[in-house]
Amino acid sequence: MTDYENAKVFIDCNPSFSIYTQMALVSADYLIIPVMADFSSLEGIKGILMLLYGKYPSAATLNYANKVVTFNRQINQFGLGLPKIYEVVFNNYTVNSGVATAYDSVRQELIKYSYDQYVADPNVFASCATSVTSQSVWEGFYISNVKDFHTSGKVSASLGIPVHRLPEKTDYPMPNGDSVNLPKKNYELALSNLEDFVGKIN
Repeated sequence: MTDYENAKVFIDCNPSFSIYTQMALVSADYLIIPVMADFSSLEGIKGILMLLYGKYPSAATLNYANKVVTFNRQINQFGLGLPKIYEVVFNNYTVNSGVATAYDSVRQELIKYSYDQYVADPNVFASCATSVTSQSVWEGFYISNVKDFHTSGKVSASLGIPVHRLPEKTDYPMPNGDSVNLPKKNYELALSNLEDFVGKIN
């Protein structure tokens, strides 16, 4: 057992707020939120803040919450702990210039909203080693980018090849006869992203 005393355990949850997700949340110390640069992710962040921490965006939603049984109220009633938000990870981005410009516009809106929540109540977030004096400093602590493996994942699943072996080639013939190109630089970038992200976990 001593070999695992300092181990980090990750509990992967689906986006629904099922009983299993609730059990995972009350068992965790920290929360890593994967997002994409779209407005559904913004609504997802708002949902997390409401359901977990009782941060309601309007008087109307607060008034409604006061009339029903909420997860946050149950947590407080029974003296349970909640995980602190540790990192917001953007897991789907592109280097295509046109798409990247549109992507970054929405991404910045999500970051600004998340930073505003930190300013309003930093206790919801994991503590930092140094003080946060600006949004850019906050981003350095709480925002990460990890390139997705969508194309690689589809090739891996279709051909039965483990992802870690895909860099052995750059072109793969698919069952329908089409050839899919997987540039090695994509793996290098993704690995660099992962190393940066893991380096933040201590």
